[in-house]
Amino acid sequence: MTERDKQFLTLYQTHRYEDQKRWYDQREQEFESAHRQGVILTVSLLALTAIVSVMPDGWLWSKQVWTVLGVVLPALSTALSAYTALYAFKQQARLYQDASRALHRTEAADPNLSPASGDAAYHRQLVTYVAQVEDIFRKEQGQWGQLINEIKRLEPPAEKKPEENE
Repeated sequence: MTERDKQFLTLYQTHRYEDQKRWYDQREQEFESAHRQGVILTVSLLALTAIVSVMPDGWLWSKQVWTVLGVVLPALSTALSAYTALYAFKQQARLYQDASRALHRTEAADPNLSPASGDAAYHRQLVTYVAQVEDIFRKEQGQWGQLINEIKRLEPPAEKKPEENE
């Protein structure tokens, strides 16, 4: 192993591999947390709706307040659920989790773990390792196109023809 290959591997692992893996892990946690919060809030709003629906008339507040809450709470729950689905928090967390796991599997190919005999063999191991890691990064980027295609886009309303307005 040459000193240059050794330096390259150290820099690559520190500034490319570890930074990207840390970013994947942070993003996975962020999206998992957002998904969890959305589910908890949605369920809480539905539970409040159930409680409001069994409140006796005139208890604590007037009947109109309970009626308004009975209408508003399910609407908020539905809006929150739609927001969570629109941003696909669970799917995004899964993308980052898959990329992080794939990076973890490349550690077996790390040239430092199984040093080859000779500079040329070590260099081949290094090239193979870097190619595997970079392939994972490319695949993660490619998955964004698939995720975007899964999210249904809103279509603008169709324009009416002038003769339809008459």
